[in-house]
Amino acid sequence: MDRRTINQAAAYLKRQRLAKTIECMAPVLQDKAYGTIHDRLNNIQREYQFMQEYMIRGVADPARDRLYTKLLKRMHQVVSDADMIWLINNDTYMAEARSRLSNSDVNPDNIRKKLENFVSDVALLQFSQNENEADRLYQEHADFMSLVFDFLLLSKQWSEGEATDYEALLISPTIDANDAAHIISAISLSCYTHFDIRKFRILIDVYEKSVENVVRQRALVGWALSLRGNPTLYPEMRQLVERVCEKEETLQQLVEAQMQMFFCLNAEKDNDAIQRDILPTLMKNNSFEITRWGIREKEDNTLEDILNPDAEEKSMEELEKSFQRMQDMQKSGSDVYFGGFSQMKRFPFFYNWANWFCPFYINHPALAVTVKKLRNTALLTNLLENGPFCDSDKYSFAIAMSSVIEKLPDEIKSMLGSEEMFGPVGQHTDVHSEAAIRQMYLQDLYRFFRLSDRRKPFRNPFGGQDGIKALFVANPVLKGVINVKYVIRLGKFLLKHQRNDALNRLLDTFDNEGENADILTLRAAVLMRDGQVEDAIDILKKAHEISPEDTKVSVMMGRCFMMGEKFEEAMEVYKNLCDKNPDNRGYLLNKCIAMVNCGHGDEVTAELYKLNYDNPDDLDVTRVLAWALLSCGKITQAEREYQRLLSMENPSAEDCLNAGYCKWINGEVDQARALFRRYIELIRRTSGDSHEDIDMAEVFQRDSVMLMTNGLTSSALLIMADMVE
Repeated sequence: MDRRTINQAAAYLKRQRLAKTIECMAPVLQDKAYGTIHDRLNNIQREYQFMQEYMIRGVADPARDRLYTKLLKRMHQVVSDADMIWLINNDTYMAEARSRLSNSDVNPDNIRKKLENFVSDVALLQFSQNENEADRLYQEHADFMSLVFDFLLLSKQWSEGEATDYEALLISPTIDANDAAHIISAISLSCYTHFDIRKFRILIDVYEKSVENVVRQRALVGWALSLRGNPTLYPEMRQLVERVCEKEETLQQLVEAQMQMFFCLNAEKDNDAIQRDILPTLMKNNSFEITRWGIREKEDNTLEDILNPDAEEKSMEELEKSFQRMQDMQKSGSDVYFGGFSQMKRFPFFYNWANWFCPFYINHPALAVTVKKLRNTALLTNLLENGPFCDSDKYSFAIAMSSVIEKLPDEIKSMLGSEEMFGPVGQHTDVHSEAAIRQMYLQDLYRFFRLSDRRKPFRNPFGGQDGIKALFVANPVLKGVINVKYVIRLGKFLLKHQRNDALNRLLDTFDNEGENADILTLRAAVLMRDGQVEDAIDILKKAHEISPEDTKVSVMMGRCFMMGEKFEEAMEVYKNLCDKNPDNRGYLLNKCIAMVNCGHGDEVTAELYKLNYDNPDDLDVTRVLAWALLSCGKITQAEREYQRLLSMENPSAEDCLNAGYCKWINGEVDQARALFRRYIELIRRTSGDSHEDIDMAEVFQRDSVMLMTNGLTSSALLIMADMVE
């Protein structure tokens, strides 16, 4: 049977077209592989025919709507189970899992018994001196958990009895928290691949009832990523979500989890930044070493000290800045370890689904070789307690260590297991906080869906362009549940990280007919970024009507007017802002720029001179003053200010352009041309534009009013453009 047929049936089901769904699934009845669902499909078809016959006879049936919905739900379970059967028969790894389970006795009762016995047996190990007994116990447990994980991933739609059994198991204090967390991962992966309302309910119930953070946070991620289930077919989804989101803590963690997902999506980009901007500095400064007392210089650098006595201090500053930047990235949520550990996911350990999501513990059989070679567990204990990276990366690190430990220098060996092992980046990280546990789990998920060859049977929650599929918060089931303040907080986050498509979808979900000024300003910000200034202005006018005293709206309005070269309107906006905020230098500078562009340069020159005198090191003030002087024909004074700007370490392209204008107006054409060429070079260097992409005729035309006021002609502008290019 073609899987496209099953997908088509699912599409009809989403539109609540029961007859179309039944018709689409008819080929299943001719395929022996789907024998387990034949009776269920036939029963649904027969019951629906009875409903139709009663309706034709004109029989009033007050329960008709309820029965129709019930048939739809049963049909959803049939379609879901058919898709699972298709995967088991057509995906290599699913088929292998079924083969592994063929001779096992895995069921809720057996799982509970085995997990409770494991806890008891571990407790008894303290009275035994037999190391082989411990190795056997942990090996058997790891093997069993692998089977449990496979069993849950291949599970079809649950019965009410199964759901009750698993919920009791997961909140039971008689099983290990790591085992409960591991099982939650399997249920989650199953639920957001093939939505099951009972699994969804269990994830929410466990999140509410469990006392273990590692279990609660995995459950939160599980039900959040399963929100794509059909809330029209299962209105109880809405009831469950409303219940769990009554607590402010849930809403806060839900929005934080959403942000953390986007940090995961940025992992490759962050890694590129580390490779490009940070690692070269670290490699260059390899004359330093990291100790528990900080960064210090190695003692073999005396010749360099003699030849270049200032180099040490400069190198130290560069090194500290690089570490600080990496640490700041990590604190903000960036996945700074993805690049390094992505190369370490080819160990046989990762040939097993369960191991991608296994909480890190020292006694895992995969670490036995590492433990033996280390001769103590200080390294692994430190990794467990303080390691600032996710569980799958901890396993990668520990397994890789077993192959290199004997080759490491003594000074490195002495550092293993100590506080400085993870360096400055690993310091001051509370790896046991709820946010950290959730973030590390999401990183495990991201690594699985980004790097594992065994990911294909499962729905990727990180998929879609611009993170659209990752935006679970925009699910309609949350509309009216999430407080608007959290929508705005998330919206600002998405705007900052340039996730425009995701932001628009978020706002489309929660915008209540344009009644919230903050949401309107977010819409306007996206339009501004896309260059749609007029549309942004229209939206900001609505926001201003709703919240006339909102300074943020006025600021954005002023920026839009400036971008659209509506300088008269901009001038009025910034005058009002300056009246209300006389000490705000930014508003004052923008007012002056707008006035200069309106031909009022003479009126603001004195004000700018005073501002420049009070803030001699503020180059933005100097730039606005220089432009005002240039615009009102005070070329000598303007040139003096531009020479000062060009003498700085990193002059801007605009400084070169405007300094060139001064030279040109003074008749120093060759020097002007040199500055214009330097302007092009700086633009090319900073933006990546090619030399030919910069049309100097357009640049001169932009400033033509000022240039012609100072005696240049239109033909002169064109000739100079040709000379420059």
